[in-house]
Amino acid sequence: MIKITYKLILLLSLLAMTVTSFAASEAEYGKVSKAWTLHADGSQEYRSSMELTLFTHTAMNSTYGESFIVYNPDFQTLKIHSSYTKDGTIVKTPDNAFVEVLPRFAADAPAYNQLKEMVVVHTGLELGATIYLDYSIITKPGYYPALDINERLQETSPVKECKVSISVPEGTPLACGLYGSPVKAVEESHDGIKEVHWTLRNIPASSREAFQPKNREASPHLVASTYPSGKAALATLDKRLKESQGYESKTFAQFLTDKSGNEQEKVNIIRDHILNNLSTCPIPMAMTGYTVRDIDTVLRSAYGTPLEIAQLLNVMLNAAGIPSEVLAVYPGHLDTDACGLAAIQTLAVKATVDGKDQYLSASPLTNRGGLDKVVSLSGTSIEIETTPIQIKESRSVAISADQAKDGFAICVLPAISAGIDSWGMSALNSKRSNLFELPSLIREEVTYTVTPAEGMKLQTSTKEQVISKPFGKVTRTITPKGNTIEVVRTIELNKQQFTPAEYSGVRSLIHEWTNPDNRVLLFSL
Repeated sequence: MIKITYKLILLLSLLAMTVTSFAASEAEYGKVSKAWTLHADGSQEYRSSMELTLFTHTAMNSTYGESFIVYNPDFQTLKIHSSYTKDGTIVKTPDNAFVEVLPRFAADAPAYNQLKEMVVVHTGLELGATIYLDYSIITKPGYYPALDINERLQETSPVKECKVSISVPEGTPLACGLYGSPVKAVEESHDGIKEVHWTLRNIPASSREAFQPKNREASPHLVASTYPSGKAALATLDKRLKESQGYESKTFAQFLTDKSGNEQEKVNIIRDHILNNLSTCPIPMAMTGYTVRDIDTVLRSAYGTPLEIAQLLNVMLNAAGIPSEVLAVYPGHLDTDACGLAAIQTLAVKATVDGKDQYLSASPLTNRGGLDKVVSLSGTSIEIETTPIQIKESRSVAISADQAKDGFAICVLPAISAGIDSWGMSALNSKRSNLFELPSLIREEVTYTVTPAEGMKLQTSTKEQVISKPFGKVTRTITPKGNTIEVVRTIELNKQQFTPAEYSGVRSLIHEWTNPDNRVLLFSL
């Protein structure tokens, strides 16, 4: 009995150690500092420093073995103040551990191949070692229209202390907001400089759960700008776009649509040409100084930044007689009056076709209702009704007598490649600690026409199955029709974001839809 007790205690101890090892973070940021300074001559400096202690081999050899700093050397200078690792002794980062490469997002955009990414390879790493990195990016006057900040303050590991500050000359307008944190700003003035700063403590690591909210509303997030207003920021962008009005692009749009019978056909031709013949290079607007190349150059080069592609689509649609304008899409929880251009998460084009508005984009655009804020470049808010993706498909399935075994045959209804089956939700965790967000609202209907071999009898119940929740439902009907059997499966999800308490309900609907057992019919001979 004593031996059994000892074994039980040992087993429980090992289990506790295992749980602790999985619950512990692989690293921890001791101190993080981020400071933005706008000088009187219009130049800017962003200074970042961190202290990061490593606890696991994964953190040491993979997750945190390198740091990446992107900048534009034509207008910016990178200055490394210090870089070393400390584990009892100090190991300074050697010169050959600073490696300049081309940022991945600029690989297919020759016009932006001057951009640089400094890869800092951290050396002297051991378990328990601490990485120290302190650097500045100094920007020449005029490259940025204003000081414009959109910075997430949560890291992939916990942060003990994060100090954030913004310094501007006194009298300079400064709108700022800290989201996802109760910490209040402290404002000070000295020597003609106004400084606003925050100190956040014990920031948890960002969640690794799948299907996180696109806007990450709950994570600490700093937005600030020195534009007089959000409308003034958009006016700056609008002015730059209007300077890029290509004659060749307009003429080409008219040529493409010359034989089009109606406005919708014109829109489809222009949109399809851009989607099929031009590539979108995901270069952040900040890395181009919020500028665009000449639109004719974009058309000829067959690639462009998201901003360039949006303007090309806008110019070509207008040239074809379709009234259009570029729109900015912001996260819905932000105060757009305090936002600059850095907070724009995507761009779209509104086209008025036969008196009705359509919203187009070079990448798939989902109407997200209140989760996003859509604003024209004139500063007008635009309400877009949240509409679900509509999917309606048909499949034919035949069952031969050769498929039968021991007098029975199983018919498996194939999944479709679109809709929920493409979302990768067949195996969702049973519990959730953060908001859960669907890629979009959806209404999906799949009709199967099943043709069994002669003499086969359906054994699966034909009773209609309905599972309904306040935010959606799943149905299945089986109807014999002469020599065939019609199976109709539908799912509706009319809410996009769910709290942890609501998660089990939407999970049950999704699993009802994706469960392979619900796409099986049983026949007997």
